[in-house]
Amino acid sequence: MLSSPHCWRTGLTGAMAAGVLVACGTTPGNLPSRAGFPGGSDAPAATVPPAAVEAYLPAVTGEPLDDELFAATRAALADGDWMAATLALPKLESSDDEKAEASDTPAPEDVIITALWIDYYRARIAYLRGDTGDHRAIMAALEARPLPDALRRAVLSHQLAVARRQENNAAQLQLGLRLLSQGKQDAPPDPWLLEVVWSAAQRLEEEGSSSPSYDTITQGWLDLAAANTADSPLATAAALSAWSTQYPQHQGRAHADALREAALEDAKSAKLTLVLPLSGPLEKAGAAVSEGFIAGFFAEQQGGLTVDVLDSRRFDTIGAAYAEAQAKGASVIVGPLGKRQVGELLAQPELSVPVLALNRPLPGGDNSPGALLLSLAPEDEARQLAEDAFADGARRALVIRPEGEWGERMELALARRWRALGGHIPTTAIYGKPDTHSPKLRDALGLGESGARSRAVRSLFNEPLETAGRRREDLDTVFLLSKSSDETRALKPLVNYHYAGDLPVYALSTADSGTGNTGLNRDLGGLRVLAMPWRLAPRPLDADGSSAALHALGMDAYALAKRWWRMRSAASPLYFGLTAELQSNDDGFLERRLNMAEFNRGELRPR
Repeated sequence: MLSSPHCWRTGLTGAMAAGVLVACGTTPGNLPSRAGFPGGSDAPAATVPPAAVEAYLPAVTGEPLDDELFAATRAALADGDWMAATLALPKLESSDDEKAEASDTPAPEDVIITALWIDYYRARIAYLRGDTGDHRAIMAALEARPLPDALRRAVLSHQLAVARRQENNAAQLQLGLRLLSQGKQDAPPDPWLLEVVWSAAQRLEEEGSSSPSYDTITQGWLDLAAANTADSPLATAAALSAWSTQYPQHQGRAHADALREAALEDAKSAKLTLVLPLSGPLEKAGAAVSEGFIAGFFAEQQGGLTVDVLDSRRFDTIGAAYAEAQAKGASVIVGPLGKRQVGELLAQPELSVPVLALNRPLPGGDNSPGALLLSLAPEDEARQLAEDAFADGARRALVIRPEGEWGERMELALARRWRALGGHIPTTAIYGKPDTHSPKLRDALGLGESGARSRAVRSLFNEPLETAGRRREDLDTVFLLSKSSDETRALKPLVNYHYAGDLPVYALSTADSGTGNTGLNRDLGGLRVLAMPWRLAPRPLDADGSSAALHALGMDAYALAKRWWRMRSAASPLYFGLTAELQSNDDGFLERRLNMAEFNRGELRPR
């Protein structure tokens, strides 16, 4: 079995203003570990979605008054039902307030606190409803008031959840640290909050954010994030040792220890072995990944590291290919590429050589402690589309997707996440061949009924009348889950033609051909597309458009194979790759987050 260093996880804490960490800044954290690796107690999720931060609220809203009066409202909010939450919200008797005001007698304290809690829940209802203006106004009024401790923590927690959905890293760092500073003096830091802060600190370091006003604790977190980006494993270990000397009592000390030990384990890697299909049906895909991997290797030229390549098609089973790679001295095995082969490899009773698989097993398959799973699964993108649109204020969506199993999977992944956030899908357009595009979209938008009404009016007056179509009005966004850029170029103009051009349209990365041909994309203006970082890079990849994503996957695979122990460690660092921002969860799945971009005059630009 794999032996591992004591790779712990916590979050690095940093503040956007001095003095935030009064209560939690100097005590090193005691971090839980991942399953399969030595450590302390059970680990939390590796990445914390905004919903998990919202789930933190019941723990901090512990006043009996709130628990008794607002339980039904909280339950409705958890279900994404803003109307039920509104109806369950308690009402204060206005006559009591008027009497108190008339007699200049202050309202009882419990009445004031109840009113403040009502405002807090009104703000959450407004956000769930999509009324961002009302939400901001109520939250600003609450921030200006002295609040009970539990309510103050609830307000901060909600603000943190919103900041995460908006990908506001500076706000996440500040709010996370404020919440940490309000924890009990002798209690260990909340691991969810630490995870939020740690991720935000790494993103700020990647962005190059700096400020002369950072306090020592904040600078320590940013310095730790920087130390983990050194070029080689040994250089990383040395930088982390230097960091520990400079910050001996910092709360991130456990992170530094875990990452240093993992980097030393990575430094032992002498051979990376690719096991890919270099013949047969997946030959072209395997070649593109292999070329990207080799390009990454030659670009870095890390001393003492070699690369071997095996054609998985030469072996009767993927287990036999794994055994040969192991016999030839592989330190990390990269592959296979097909879902079925990945499942077969992960089903092995023991993986004594670490594996970076380049796909996920078929549904129902589990991972092994000895593997990391990197995949370009479009379901991940569908879920991110839901999160990004919800953060932008959308709540009621038209879904456009192709017929067939692929389209069903994309709609299911998006719809589950969208509805969990509190969004609704009033209508769906399922298209087939090109001649079905316009009719399906017209019917989904209710324009068939609008046309019928127009014909009825014309027949009533028995003379020509000019009429305009009117689409259904219960929509505020469109999800275009097209399978190819050709489909996207056919469908996006039809959205405009059918009177829905005022709605924002969100699309998967499949909507972009990757060629950068502005002429082909001239009709995609305003389309919001998830883009892999390589697509927005100043210099294009040395690969043709059809294989560029797989070439980028190969380059990321090389970088991750070099960092296998650090990525699998409980410190859960981020890797900012060419295909996505990547982070391993507890099960070894590398979760992806892409960039949101927008077409402008045929050119894809960061949004």
